[in-house]
Amino acid sequence: MSTYFQLLQQAVTNRGPSPLVTWINDIGRIELSAVTFSNAVCKASNFLIDGLELEEDSSISVDLGNHWQSPVWLGTGLATGIKVTDQSGAIMFGTLAAAQVWKRSADEFVIVSQDPFGMPDKEIPSLFVNGSAEVRNFGDYFSPSWSLDPDEIVVKVSHKELNWEQLVVHALELADKNGIKPEQNYGLQGKGDLLTQIALQVVLPIVNQNSIVLIDQTEPDFDAITKQEKLSQIVRLA
Repeated sequence: MSTYFQLLQQAVTNRGPSPLVTWINDIGRIELSAVTFSNAVCKASNFLIDGLELEEDSSISVDLGNHWQSPVWLGTGLATGIKVTDQSGAIMFGTLAAAQVWKRSADEFVIVSQDPFGMPDKEIPSLFVNGSAEVRNFGDYFSPSWSLDPDEIVVKVSHKELNWEQLVVHALELADKNGIKPEQNYGLQGKGDLLTQIALQVVLPIVNQNSIVLIDQTEPDFDAITKQEKLSQIVRLA
């Protein structure tokens, strides 16, 4: 079975400039093509391996809501083979606001900007890693540092552990449950639990050839968004 990273590269070849992830917020709209999204994942992957020096047994947590940075960093975990988890002890990728109330060591938290264009936060506590600034120093060509065992756990939550194949099955089950067919455009409001978030934000757009619109507005006009973005449906999560 092809890995996430292999499927992402196939998407670059087959879908190129077509939109893969779109983010809609009260202050703007950002569209990432398959090429742009892959470049972002590759730069972030190089940052994890060569910058943070994470290894095969490392784990990361990502708490970036329904922002376009969320699928980038979640996808980075899948691309590198570094476990994504909601458990304590992982390196956290989160917002400046979350860093300001962080209770653990500062070197376990990487700040990711919520700027629409990914511009780094300018004023952050000196002990924290400014991920959005650091990632710019890395190239957009990535080659996995180790082979990915098909049975290796890629996502670990409090009640479940899934390898890549099981994660794909879970994502396709969610697609069927929500009526999301291959190659359709669908919207997502809210993020849900970690497994649902990874499945809908990251996995389905790649394995199901979907295009996803992340709706991150305070009071969205769902009818207008559905028409503008040509959505087949909108999945609403808590």
